[in-house]
Order: sequence, then structure tokens, then C-alpha cells
Amino acid sequence: MKEEQVNVSLISVSEVKGATVLNRSALRKLGCKPVDVDMNVRVIPDLERSLVSLVVSCTYVGVVNLIRTRLMTCSVICTFEIENLATHIVMNGPELVLAAPLMTTMLGISVGSLRGVVATRTADSPLRYRPLPIIDLKALLYRLQYGR
Repeated sequence: MKEEQVNVSLISVSEVKGATVLNRSALRKLGCKPVDVDMNVRVIPDLERSLVSLVVSCTYVGVVNLIRTRLMTCSVICTFEIENLATHIVMNGPELVLAAPLMTTMLGISVGSLRGVVATRTADSPLRYRPLPIIDLKALLYRLQYGR
């Protein structure tokens, strides 16, 4: 695939309804203990309309009373319109995969959107001092394409 300029438009950003859950009881018991954050990305292509939606989620996990406990989950969906979408798709075995530079751009925007929702949702909780950590987009992209 040759390098060329791609027209990408962000069509919508929204929090996934009912997907954000804050475990306030566990947060009260957590105190100053460390918190792990895991990310998940789901790609939903719509080739007919040249749209790609990314559902980006994060989960905060901490140890409460010696048990790994989910403290918060949060998800956003970002929908992008991509001119000539079919030309930016490559085959990875039986799967369709978006070209890496395009996916990196969309992931950066989506993770930034998730960061804003996390900040808003945790503003009145003990997690307000633990923002979404810096995400290595290359590692996340690798997990999407090659991690099984």
C-alpha cells in the first residue's frame, strides 16, 4: 500500500450508555494502594457508508481486602468517516485490518476522548487523582493486529 493523504472526519463521540460503572464501595476501601488500568479497543467497520467506529474502554482494577476488584469501567465510541475506506484496508489472514497510520490517528483521538470522560466521571471520587495513564499507541495497535 502506497502512502497518500487520507481524508478522515470525526463524525461523533459519545460515552457508551450504561457502560460506565464506578464501584464507590471498593474505592472507599482502596485507600492509597496501587491501581492497574487495562485498555480494550473494538473496531466496527461499515464499508458501505465508509465509516469506522472505535469503542475504546478502560478498566481500573485494585486490590481490596486481598481480592482484585474492578473499581471503574468506562467506554466511549468514536465514529470516523474515511474517504475511500476500502483502499485503506489490508488483509491479515482472514481478518480485515485498517492501515497502521490511519488506525494510530483514530486511536489517538479515541483515547483522548476516553481520557476526558474518565476525568469527568471521576471528578468527585478518589480516582480523580489517578487519571488515565499515558497509553503506548504502538503497543495497543500491535495487540489489535497481532495479539490473540
